[in-house]
Amino acid sequence: VAKAQDEINRLSGKLATATSSAMILSVGIANQYELLGDGKKQYEYLGRAIQASPENGLPWHNLGVLMERLGALRTARIAYEESTLLQPQLAVYHYAYLEFLIGTMKNDTIDIEKAFAAAEKNIGKKQYLIDIRTEWQKQ
Repeated sequence: VAKAQDEINRLSGKLATATSSAMILSVGIANQYELLGDGKKQYEYLGRAIQASPENGLPWHNLGVLMERLGALRTARIAYEESTLLQPQLAVYHYAYLEFLIGTMKNDTIDIEKAFAAAEKNIGKKQYLIDIRTEWQKQ
C-alpha cells in the first residue's frame, strides 16, 4: 500500500506539469489505484487519460477491464470495442474484446462474428484468433 501511494504521489507530481505525457501518467496513477482496490479513483484517472489523449486505446482498454471486474458489462463492452476502433492495428485490444465477448456474451453470435471479422481485417488471421474461434465454437 505504501509503495502504491508513493507511486501515486510521484506520478501526480509529474502530472501537474505534464503536457504530452498526461495520458500515460494518468493511466499509471489509475493502475496504482487498481492495486489499492480503489475503483472510484481508478475510474477517475482513466477518464482523465481519455480526455488527455482521446485517440489512444490504452485508457479505453483499461476502462473495459475495470468495468468488467465491477460487473458493468455494457460499459465494459463499449470500452473494449472503443480500444479496437481507436487503435485497430493492436492485436491485444482485439484479443481482449473477443475474450470479453466470448466469456460474457458467448451466445451473441452476430457481434462476436463482427469482432472476429474486424480483428482479421486489421491484424490478419493470427493463430490466436483461430484458436479462440475454435474454442468458442466448441462451447
